[in-house]
Amino acid sequence: MKEAVAKQDATTVIRLVRWNTDLSHLALVKMTSLAQSTISDVVSGKLVLKKVDKITAALEGLGAITSPNAPQSSGADPAALTVTVSSEPNQHRGNPTNAYPATPSLKELLVTSVDDYTLAGLEQRLTALATAYVSTPPSPLLPRVRKLRASALGLYQAGVRPHQAHDLLVMVGICDLLLAHAAHDSGDPATALTRLEDADRCAGYTAHTHLSSWITGTRALIADWHPTTGASLTPSRQVPHSPQSWARLTAIQARAAARRNDTFAARTALERLLEHPSQALEDPEELSVRVGGILSFPAPKRDYYIAATLVLLGDGEQALHHSNRAITTYETGPTIHRSYGDLALARTDQVKAHLLRGDVPSALATLEQVAHTPTPARIHQLRPALASCARLAQRAPITSREAKEVTEAVTTLRLP
Repeated sequence: MKEAVAKQDATTVIRLVRWNTDLSHLALVKMTSLAQSTISDVVSGKLVLKKVDKITAALEGLGAITSPNAPQSSGADPAALTVTVSSEPNQHRGNPTNAYPATPSLKELLVTSVDDYTLAGLEQRLTALATAYVSTPPSPLLPRVRKLRASALGLYQAGVRPHQAHDLLVMVGICDLLLAHAAHDSGDPATALTRLEDADRCAGYTAHTHLSSWITGTRALIADWHPTTGASLTPSRQVPHSPQSWARLTAIQARAAARRNDTFAARTALERLLEHPSQALEDPEELSVRVGGILSFPAPKRDYYIAATLVLLGDGEQALHHSNRAITTYETGPTIHRSYGDLALARTDQVKAHLLRGDVPSALATLEQVAHTPTPARIHQLRPALASCARLAQRAPITSREAKEVTEAVTTLRLP
């Protein structure tokens, strides 16, 4: 760009601005005073500007050179000037409230406050936090997530190159997504949805479809647990999903359908989920690849959701099979991959599967394991999950005495 400006090569300058910034064809038309067809031909490589008056007007409009008649303060750098373009060339002159915001000059577009090594360091910290979130209660992690978000946003606001701005805003959006998860697990769906709105703005601005996809799944998760919030189980717009984010959304929708007694929809979603490959090639930009940790949908999580759905459908045998598999995989796998929240909830599904089968001793033994869940690992969703165990005991194929025994065992857990 610097070389093109030095040579007053307006054609290359226009192409680089269009390819490397968010300025549209229409913005370039207004800045350069060239026809829209001319801008389109220049950007596509069909046209090279040769007329001196058009080259000069274009470079002046972009802030690459300054008109001799333009007022300058003492010591001003011509390349640092900005251009304000009104919505109508011959109207609103002298009325700044009706003018478009100042357009950054080329010098401003070339300035950056961060290098790629700094960006890589921020992303490594983000990956570490997303991974730690799986096996560590979020309270000690939240200050670090907020600090990382503030750092990324501060660098973005200080002025960076377009691709750096994109990466920084994606990081800000992922931090908001992590904070939304933490709010959801602590029983604060309103704050979680607010954080998702912030994340969604970052996803929309950067056109990052993978971030949008995971936001959609998290919004559906909140709608499943907290239907009164008004969050939707179905996306408001069509978003392309990667294999893992699609599996996650389908699993959530299957459980939600079973919860509202829509057996057909639940069974259909389960069949699609079981047929879906557990491992599939992912886009490097997909969050399960780029970040991982809480932003992934591994095999034990899939089994956990399947078991929860089958319990709601009354299939104790298959629910027990999948809950056992989820628990075994979590317990034998690496600690950093062990989801403490899913592990506790999978045990409550195991309790319900035993009750559906009429096996009260096994249900009570599993409840005893739930009772040993460390207090920091007792997410908000554990309380309603245990309450559903007590309700199921009243209609399970067991005696009234056994049902009372199960209910008392749930009550004595005294979850905060």
